[in-house]
Amino acid sequence: MKVQKILENKEVIKKASIFILLISFIIVYYQNNIAHQTYQLQYELINTKDMAPVEVAEKKETENSNKTNSVFQIYKQMKSGTSVQKESPIPVSLPAKKNTVATLSTPKRVWYLPTEMGTITSYPTASHFALDITSPRGSSEPVYPIANGTISGIYRDSAGANIVTVTHNIDGQVYTSQYVHLSSYAPDLYIGKPVTINDYLGFMGQTGVATGVHLHIAVLDCSIFDVNDTNCSTLSGFFRYGRTRYYQGFMGLQSIINVPTSWTSR
Repeated sequence: MKVQKILENKEVIKKASIFILLISFIIVYYQNNIAHQTYQLQYELINTKDMAPVEVAEKKETENSNKTNSVFQIYKQMKSGTSVQKESPIPVSLPAKKNTVATLSTPKRVWYLPTEMGTITSYPTASHFALDITSPRGSSEPVYPIANGTISGIYRDSAGANIVTVTHNIDGQVYTSQYVHLSSYAPDLYIGKPVTINDYLGFMGQTGVATGVHLHIAVLDCSIFDVNDTNCSTLSGFFRYGRTRYYQGFMGLQSIINVPTSWTSR
């Protein structure tokens, strides 16, 4: 009898335990579901996905009100339609890049490339203030002045390079262009001779210190061998001035016109 009672009690306890577990599971399920719905409701209420960048910036600006001319103020100016005031860059004395000058009738081209065909193989540095230009025609490539001017120098350097320099006066600004490593000079060249962009100076070569046939061309805003020019009155002065102008941002012919990496027409 006692055994039967014990078994009946165990069955009741078992059913009660199952019932309690079932109720606990239902309670936990509904608690999680309610919490998830509450989270979704809060997320949708904040709606951070749709906040505009300008509004976000304005909120951040309130936390950093001591900033002046900040990106947040620029956002506000853009939003209100007012113009954004940018800081002016430090002025640098460089010529404007242009190939032409205005005339009464039509623009006139002034600056030209020095060869009909060419490829740049080296760009200006402080110790090599020039462009190195090669040509598929090699020593058959004639070299021309980059602008109308006057022959100011015909000489060989200490390494034996044949060199011609031309002085140009463009809109009141004086420039010197230097052509180095020529294989030969054009006939009838003399110092003081006026030349145009169609008067060749010689042919491309590798005289002097050169690893191959090419034109070394340097351009500076000074007048070489001119006793009145304190920067370029001597050849050593020309080199020193070239280094100084390089550090000031002047890059020779590239600062005067847009020079392509290669070309087949001047």
